[in-house]
Amino acid sequence: MKSGLNQFLSPFRVILISYVVAMILFSILLYLPISHLPGVELSYSEALFTSVSAVSVTGLTVINVSETFNYVGIIFLALAIQLGGIGIMTMGTFVWMLFGRKINFSQRMLIMVDQNQNRFSGLVSLMRGILVVALLIELVGALILGTYFLRYFDTAAEAYYQARLPV
Repeated sequence: MKSGLNQFLSPFRVILISYVVAMILFSILLYLPISHLPGVELSYSEALFTSVSAVSVTGLTVINVSETFNYVGIIFLALAIQLGGIGIMTMGTFVWMLFGRKINFSQRMLIMVDQNQNRFSGLVSLMRGILVVALLIELVGALILGTYFLRYFDTAAEAYYQARLPV
């Protein structure tokens, strides 16, 4: 039976299922009342559309994000965008490395398929490089924008918060 499950769960299917699960999870998080501003009604289909758009890095919404979500909702949305932008396999590899775990053959196969690579060597360092470069670019961009926004917001915290928002 295990070979049948392994045959069904090809690397492509595992990646596809991971993205679908992420989209559903973030849609539930965005749908929760803890994510909305007071008095805002959000349908599940609106939360699902926003989540799918964020994880797939499309960037479309059917709602006004700043008038719908509070800080918690915006953090959930930012995480969804981050996960979609960097990629599930890159983020998964980072979590494995964070806990000091070794990346086994099946996980390397998933990374190879996700990153459209044709060899196993150097995959973990590729994932590390993608994560470091993406976070470094975001940090530099947030610092530049935050500094620019200082003239438009009352506090530095608000200016840098607005600079960090990917939505």
